[in-house]
Amino acid sequence: MRTPRPRPLVCCVLIGVMLTASAPAAEPQPAADTDAPSATSSGRAPDDLLKRIERLEKTLKAQADTQPKRLERENAVLRDRIGELETEMQALRTELAKQRADAEGPDPEVEKLRAAIEAIQTDLRLSDGRRPVLSSLDLEIYGYVKLDASYDTHEMNSGNFALFVLPEGQRTNDDEFNITARQTRLGLRIKGPDVDGMKTSGVVEGDFYGAGGASENRSTFRMRHAFLQLDWPKERFSILAGQTWDVISPLYPNTLNFTINWDAGNIGHRRPQVRLTKHIYLNEAQTVDLTLQGAVSRTIDRASITQTDTGADSGQPTVQGRAALTFPLVDGRPATVGAWGHWGREEFDINAAGDEETLDSWSAGMDVAVPVADWLTLKAEIWTGEALDTYFGNIGQGLDAGRDALGGCGGWLAAALTPWEKWTFNIGAGVDALDDDSQAVGTRIQNRMVFGNVMYAINEKTTVGLEISHWVTDYERQGNGDALRLQSSLIYKF
Repeated sequence: MRTPRPRPLVCCVLIGVMLTASAPAAEPQPAADTDAPSATSSGRAPDDLLKRIERLEKTLKAQADTQPKRLERENAVLRDRIGELETEMQALRTELAKQRADAEGPDPEVEKLRAAIEAIQTDLRLSDGRRPVLSSLDLEIYGYVKLDASYDTHEMNSGNFALFVLPEGQRTNDDEFNITARQTRLGLRIKGPDVDGMKTSGVVEGDFYGAGGASENRSTFRMRHAFLQLDWPKERFSILAGQTWDVISPLYPNTLNFTINWDAGNIGHRRPQVRLTKHIYLNEAQTVDLTLQGAVSRTIDRASITQTDTGADSGQPTVQGRAALTFPLVDGRPATVGAWGHWGREEFDINAAGDEETLDSWSAGMDVAVPVADWLTLKAEIWTGEALDTYFGNIGQGLDAGRDALGGCGGWLAAALTPWEKWTFNIGAGVDALDDDSQAVGTRIQNRMVFGNVMYAINEKTTVGLEISHWVTDYERQGNGDALRLQSSLIYKF
């Protein structure tokens, strides 16, 4: 619970005193009444003023220590107290300005006030140097600005969003260069009030990879995440409602390429859902944790001949689930092994008369994350399934020429290394392949890639990175695609 600090109130008083103390004194005016008391006859010396300010600070601090209030009440309290002190503050400004009018050089008392103000300003900053956003809730703006530049020895789909290599055909080694800032990201974390042991929070986040941009330099903003979360820490239970990552395939390799091995071994995306999560300790030492997750999500897929979303047309949502076990492994470091899957149904209208076909979209997979050492972490996933095009599986293909669901399997393995301060290295590989390679001409039947990158933190906010990857995409009875990709990135986090 955050306790309101009285110092912002005193800061207002001290800032006003300091500003007027440094201002030139007003021209002396003839006294209307010689019996009226003068400014100096009030008996308020600068030391007395400082003592009064210190007493006021101690009084407010004592009130804050015995009556903690939340952030949403702090602004209201500040406004009320400032209003009450406004008259006295003005008198203090005038009186101190007159007493200091003839002073020469830096005044020790003024310097003392200046140091006190600077100390209060320091206290008002967050632990990492940022200033808080004033609101009835705790708000945190976050994100990064990212510039990506890439060179491919053969054309990718697409250059700024690399998923697979286009077939070479008559255009052997058709190289290309791309540069973009579309991955720049902006987000807002929201922490709401606690109610009867329940914590509330939310996230809104987007980037510039939205559809509809007229050109590369006129990209559109799109929603990535938009969800609220209710947590019961004592029960270790939470409810999430909104759009965020799928429950399935929770891990991803750390690549500079925006697509994180999609269509090349990694599956899963973001979609609207309602998710339940429960954590259960399996031993008294609370070192073995079982996580159970289940979600009802939107079935998103292609449009049929009637331009109807085949997922929505099925009349039922997709269900997702995952069970994961976290336990100490290497030198007591927590390793996690999870099993997951999803099932949904699509209804495909094959003509305007209303004839239709139904097919299932499903997946089953496992994920593993093992911190081998302080400087080395291994991660991997494997999966199999059908009609996974909207999950970035089966190389982005859902149906074959006969409108049957395409099946496939895949996976990826990656290692993250941080052997030296400010340096991070990542290496990995992935593959996605159809179960049956007897497909129509031009069908993508296998896609594989290997990558390695290095990232250097210039400072805590700025990172520069370089990545090299090799992509090979096989096509049914058509020239394969082979490309070497070089990508550099500059990232500024906020």
